[in-house]
Amino acid sequence: MYDETTARAARRAADAADDLVELTPATSPARRSSTPAFSFSRRVVALAVSSALSVGALFAFAYASRGGDVDAAGESAEIAVPAAAASAAAAGFADRSQEVSRSSVRDNLTAAVADENAQERAAAMGASVESAAEAEWMTNASERQRLMDADMQLVSAQSAKLKKEAEEAARKLAEAKKAAEAMGVSTSGMSAKEIEDLTTKGGSMPVKSNYRIGAGFGATGSWSRYHTGQDFPAPVGTPIYAVASGVVLSPTAGGWAGINVVIQHSNGGSTLYAHMSGKKVRTGQTVKAGQLIGYVGNTGRSFGAHLHLEYYKPGVTPGDVYAASNPMTFLRSLGVR
Repeated sequence: MYDETTARAARRAADAADDLVELTPATSPARRSSTPAFSFSRRVVALAVSSALSVGALFAFAYASRGGDVDAAGESAEIAVPAAAASAAAAGFADRSQEVSRSSVRDNLTAAVADENAQERAAAMGASVESAAEAEWMTNASERQRLMDADMQLVSAQSAKLKKEAEEAARKLAEAKKAAEAMGVSTSGMSAKEIEDLTTKGGSMPVKSNYRIGAGFGATGSWSRYHTGQDFPAPVGTPIYAVASGVVLSPTAGGWAGINVVIQHSNGGSTLYAHMSGKKVRTGQTVKAGQLIGYVGNTGRSFGAHLHLEYYKPGVTPGDVYAASNPMTFLRSLGVR
């Protein structure tokens, strides 16, 4: 088949060359026969055209033969797939539910362990902070005692002033009582409100919300000697109320108390409210039980926001901490539970 096709292509090329030569203009028969260059050109052109057509025919035959072979192979043979590729594909589509389940369990266990470790670190950090604070307090016990001794000297120097204020408060309380007995007629320039304040009976808790009961009177620990009042831990800004009616005295000069309020009561005793963030009353003002006098803070020598309440019996200078009495006993005497 190859020889026959090639021969046909060669004959077509020769015929085309003859036609091309016939179409070439000639001047005369004599000149055509006598010009060897022109005859050579005819042969060259014929040979080139014949070669081109032969090559084209050859490629056409090869392409046709290849197409037939591919089609025949496609009908009768399967595509060969490497064994490694087939194995990988099978593994990719295999049932992996058990492996996924194990992976999920591992992820859950990892998360649980991480959470537990985080909680342990937080607890350890909190314990470390508390231990450091306690160690600092205990290490500086002598320094705290020195500061408290200095405060007591200030309180002693303030004693005369507070005694005079206490006497004036007692006078107001006595006159308020007389005025109340005389149908509310005010005396010594006191207003009806002042008389009402000073003659109000009963008592009140110093804090009424968001608090808890802290260290009590007489407790030992990080204090210079012992705890001299009753603590009420509460957030900064929690309202503080007068536990009973009375007259506001000057705050104690002891720096340990920070911002503080002192109130003289009708029985001659007084209460001290320490570590406040701010106060709402002034010296000489009358207050009644349950009246707002300030807010919980963390001022002075305080470790954490709380109210420190102290009670001083009649004749004891407010701020003389080691002469203070249990304030909870005083609250119970007012009917406060």
